[in-house]
Amino acid sequence: MKRNTFLQACLTMGAFLASPFTLLAETVRKFRVDKGFMVNAGKDRFDKSISLLEGDTFSTKISTKDTDGDIYVFESTRVKEGGPTHHVHFEQDEWWYVLQGQFLIKVGDVVHQAKAG
Repeated sequence: MKRNTFLQACLTMGAFLASPFTLLAETVRKFRVDKGFMVNAGKDRFDKSISLLEGDTFSTKISTKDTDGDIYVFESTRVKEGGPTHHVHFEQDEWWYVLQGQFLIKVGDVVHQAKAG
């Protein structure tokens, strides 16, 4: 087989094998927000912060509506010490970023002391 023919066959096969992934990426992009957006500190994505549990405030930063259900990000302001009770997410991952103060966070059997930053 000539070198040019071999290279052309490899490129064609590579494009053919990548086409399902390209189609999937295009499909996912169709459901995403067209433009970026900014949500300032202490503000809610839809101007509808939720106040619960003795003054704690939850503000949506990235909604599942923005990501076709892939991720939800919120800012939580706690007035008094404490946090959510121990719980397990079977279907979701949970991510924390402490802005101020500190929290004890249990991951599996390991307890971490999470501080600001």
